[in-house]
Amino acid sequence: MKVLYATAASVCVTVLLAAPCQGVAAAAADPPANLLAADMDTTMDSGTSPLTQGSTTTGGSQQIVSVGGDNALQLSDASDGTNLASYFYHRFSTGLLKDRINAVYSEPAGSPAEQFVLTFDLARTQASDKPVAKDIYARVSFGNFDNATVPQFPVPPVSLTTTAAYQNTSGALQPVSDTDIPQYRFTIVPNGGTRLVSTVELGFQVRVDTGGTDEAVAVDNLDVYDAGSVTDTAPPTAPTSLIAGTPGQNSVPLGWSPSTDDTGVTGYDVFRDGYQVASVSGSTTTAVVGGLMPGTGYDFTVRAKDAFGHVSAMSAPLHATTSAYVPDNPAPYPGTQQTRSQWLWDKTKAMKEEDGPINVAQYTAQLVDHENTTAALTKLDTLYKGYDYEEYKWLSRMYAYLMAGDQFSAAMLQDVATYFGQYSYKKLPQTENLRMSTYVTGYLVGQYLPGVADTDGTSGAALMAESKANIEEMVQQAVKDGWAEYESPEYTIMTYFGLNAIYQWSTDQELRTEAKTAMDVMWFEWANDWDDGYLVSSESRAKGDLASVGDPTWRPADHTALAWTYFGEHRAQEGVGESDNPAPDAYRPDLEYVGLLAWSGTAYQPPALAVRIGRMTDKSYTAYKTNLQNSSGDPTDIYRTSYVRPTWGLATEVQYRRTDEWLEDQPLDLRWQSDAADPLFRVSIDQGNAPVGNYDDPAEQRVMQDGPTALGVYKSSGDSTENYLNALFPDTGSIKERRQVDGWTVVDTGTMYFAFRTAQPATWYHQTPNDPSNKVKTTTQIHPTTTLSYSYDILRSQADTNGWVLETGDTSTYASLDAFATALTTRTRLDTSHIGDAEPRLVYHSLSGHDLDLTFDDPAQAPGATHLVDGKPIRYDAFKLFDTPWLQQDRQGTKFTARVGSQCVVYDFSDWSVTSRGPGGNGRRSGRGAKP
Repeated sequence: MKVLYATAASVCVTVLLAAPCQGVAAAAADPPANLLAADMDTTMDSGTSPLTQGSTTTGGSQQIVSVGGDNALQLSDASDGTNLASYFYHRFSTGLLKDRINAVYSEPAGSPAEQFVLTFDLARTQASDKPVAKDIYARVSFGNFDNATVPQFPVPPVSLTTTAAYQNTSGALQPVSDTDIPQYRFTIVPNGGTRLVSTVELGFQVRVDTGGTDEAVAVDNLDVYDAGSVTDTAPPTAPTSLIAGTPGQNSVPLGWSPSTDDTGVTGYDVFRDGYQVASVSGSTTTAVVGGLMPGTGYDFTVRAKDAFGHVSAMSAPLHATTSAYVPDNPAPYPGTQQTRSQWLWDKTKAMKEEDGPINVAQYTAQLVDHENTTAALTKLDTLYKGYDYEEYKWLSRMYAYLMAGDQFSAAMLQDVATYFGQYSYKKLPQTENLRMSTYVTGYLVGQYLPGVADTDGTSGAALMAESKANIEEMVQQAVKDGWAEYESPEYTIMTYFGLNAIYQWSTDQELRTEAKTAMDVMWFEWANDWDDGYLVSSESRAKGDLASVGDPTWRPADHTALAWTYFGEHRAQEGVGESDNPAPDAYRPDLEYVGLLAWSGTAYQPPALAVRIGRMTDKSYTAYKTNLQNSSGDPTDIYRTSYVRPTWGLATEVQYRRTDEWLEDQPLDLRWQSDAADPLFRVSIDQGNAPVGNYDDPAEQRVMQDGPTALGVYKSSGDSTENYLNALFPDTGSIKERRQVDGWTVVDTGTMYFAFRTAQPATWYHQTPNDPSNKVKTTTQIHPTTTLSYSYDILRSQADTNGWVLETGDTSTYASLDAFATALTTRTRLDTSHIGDAEPRLVYHSLSGHDLDLTFDDPAQAPGATHLVDGKPIRYDAFKLFDTPWLQQDRQGTKFTARVGSQCVVYDFSDWSVTSRGPGGNGRRSGRGAKP
């Protein structure tokens, strides 16, 4: 690299600072101007410190002292048990140094850069027995930095402990300059005035470790001078010998050999999978990349940069894998319902806290157990003094009041009354969970806060009556049409949360009976779909990757976590909720209420027969279910099919008679048992700015299932930015082997096999939770909640008409992946000749020996002859509300029957009675008006 120095006489003076110019005596040059001297006391002669102490609680102090008969400023740090550094600074918002730096920045881009040098005299005046070397430094920092055209630290924090001045034991002041610490020579590169500094700060820091004796340094003759202009014409060399240290669960330490540059390397940029994730100073050749996913592979590269904006070529890439996830506190295994519930309750009390006091479940649980009461009450009161736009938050605050309100002060009780008086509880056009949250909160406000009127002026008995009517209307529709937000990880629990509150605190026995009946039916469905730790079902309102994943490694704080406490699973539950979430995702503890349902004072208990079904570990069945309403409560026919085996299951759905355009269903769900995280395969269609792999439009994708086989056809609405079909293959270790065979992607999960193919060409992509959410799907909104929860290999196919096939097979049927692949290539046939028709069509001869014929149709219409098996239409209109080995109910039927062998429970919604037969039942009957 060639460095061109300006030839003006003044620059010869600059060169003299490092080495005398040839033929010119050093003594003949005037010293460069001190750009600090006009704006601060650099020599300490005033007897007053020119620096401000950053904090007075660190054990630090400063004072003017005499060193060799000269005034100096002593900066010290005492441990005082705080183990915090003491920082002292002078910040220039005006002055000669700031003006000179901005003058350089204002020069046209491409003009010669200007170098500046920091110098001062230093002596170590107190030597601690436990100094923290990395935190004993001087630095210069800029305000309004962007770390591109303006750096944050033109002089970065570099330890002073390696300098001769610090190591000198005579006590005399000695100079420290760029000769000792090269970073003290810094370069300002003109940017045409596009960004100027707002402040310049000179700072010194001293630190002693806890229990150590005091550490102090004295400084004097502070100086920053202009060292002249330079022009650099070439970039640094590329870093070499990139290596990884021992990876952790969430981090990888890196090291490399340094680059070279004639003006000096000012920094290194570290890249993960092509994205810059860290920057370090030019004197540093190590970095730790954090925030990574456990058990995930990443590719790392490093490049060097200089002060002129030049960057080197990338280093050779290095692939490194983080260590496997090791939970801090896994649940008891196998445990009991009581020990699992206690673990969930303890988790709730120990939630991590971010972004202010929002963990209402945590504070409530702590108060119930009389722990951390003062802080919990203060934080809860802060919540009651606010306003919440989401109705489910109203209900969570009501839980807090009813569970712990006996500890509230009179002033806090007034805040509670004011809080609940801010809202309207009347009937509203909203989603299912928000309607239930509104009506239940209103009912309980009327019962327990009768003096509080809502914004409509309704209170007491009138508010209770109005809310009860709305709750009953929802319950009566749901028990006959099915709950609209069935198996939705994020929203099912909210509706259940409301029903539980009615059963727990209402004094109306009729309403309690209806709430209990509705919860019982919910539990029976959860039990039916539970396959030893995995919920095998299509899902309503499954938005975002967090709303799809859920297994023994980690599951959201949703109804599956509650179900697990009763049903158990094939291995220990490692984590639940955002506090345990290993992904660098958005933290949403204000949605985490399931822990309150683990309260030992909870009155409701699920039916014993449902628990018995949920605990079955040998399930092998095909089931059919129907839901007849969407989340708005409007009519929609949703036909759901599932094929379940003891260690895996496949579920799909298709919609007809659709009256509006909900786009949040998950129409295909394939799950299998695994010791690794996220054993889930799914297929989706791009929707607007939603994340890749989630949301779906039933008007564009039509799905059918015949036992272990599923088909889909796709027709674009005309938006060329959304005509993508995505198949998400988890890259977490839950897939043992994946290979390409004659157009199929063939997979061995260890417990089953599956194969997938698209009708149109597809391309592989890879995305991790650390990648920007729009890495693969470029139209995705950039927001923390849209990032993925796990790493995926994504097979992505773009076409206006498309289709796909999914085949599954049990390990008991096929001896190996080779055998499964051979069966695919010899026994199946796929006809894609009509995929480009106006109504795309796919014909497939399956491994089961059936001919599946799927033609695109209109979801707003009734089912027709478009989903054929062996030439016969699937009789969707014959689907019952429940038709499984254990559950039976006709569409809009008034009776729901759960049966296991000779044990049977019948719910009659016409009079809200429950009849039990078989062992322990003996024809026992209960009904409305009797305490359930």
